[in-house]
Amino acid sequence: LSCVLSVSADGLHEDFRITGCSDSDGEVMYSLDGEEKWYADFTNKKGVEPQPSFIDHMSYVEGTYEQAEGDQQICKQNLKVGLEAIKDIPLEFDPPSSPIVYSRDNVELGEN
Repeated sequence: LSCVLSVSADGLHEDFRITGCSDSDGEVMYSLDGEEKWYADFTNKKGVEPQPSFIDHMSYVEGTYEQAEGDQQICKQNLKVGLEAIKDIPLEFDPPSSPIVYSRDNVELGEN
């Protein structure tokens, strides 16, 4: 289960927050313009700010890691509910409508 929140200001910057979880793992990460600003290290139980030393350091407020832990609990509960809701839905396997053949070599249209 995952969620992506994106905010932009007149196309100047892209601010992302990504939250995801599985039965055994999880992730919470913040980025700005494709650069990771902060992520939750659930193994070491702390927030990490992997910003290079040559920029003005941006810090997150106290409690950001604890919020990430809480978000993981919500994510895992939502995952459990979602899996329970779809557990009895039968899988449908639709056979291809015609055989699919892939060539061994790259083929260019109009060339022999």
